[in-house]
Amino acid sequence: MLRALGAAQRAYQQELSEKATILSELDQALNRREKLGNEAVAINAFQIEQNYITGTKQRIIRQDQAIVRASRTVEKTLRAYLFTRRQTRMIEILREKDFKEFKKSIAKKEQKELDELSVMRSLLNKQNEEVAS
Repeated sequence: MLRALGAAQRAYQQELSEKATILSELDQALNRREKLGNEAVAINAFQIEQNYITGTKQRIIRQDQAIVRASRTVEKTLRAYLFTRRQTRMIEILREKDFKEFKKSIAKKEQKELDELSVMRSLLNKQNEEVAS
């Protein structure tokens, strides 16, 4: 379960990294378009750059959606991990409780056997005293 959480977090970080790359590309395209205004160029070059900027903005929107999906996956995986961890802890607590009860039962049984031995020894000593008298 921890591996799944790690994989989900890596995917989320990868989506964030991809968005940063796209934003960098957008910034570069905006700078190129700005430079086109400083020179006399054909309108086609400006339109091509503008179309690229528009497409890049659409890629950013899709990337934001991918980030939201990855974030939800991380949250879902984290909830599953925490649930599993709580379940495991409950099982451990129950196991410890059962082990304590088992040890208590063994100790009680041993004490009962010691008590019986003590009673038998006492009876044996009384018999020996009666035979000796």
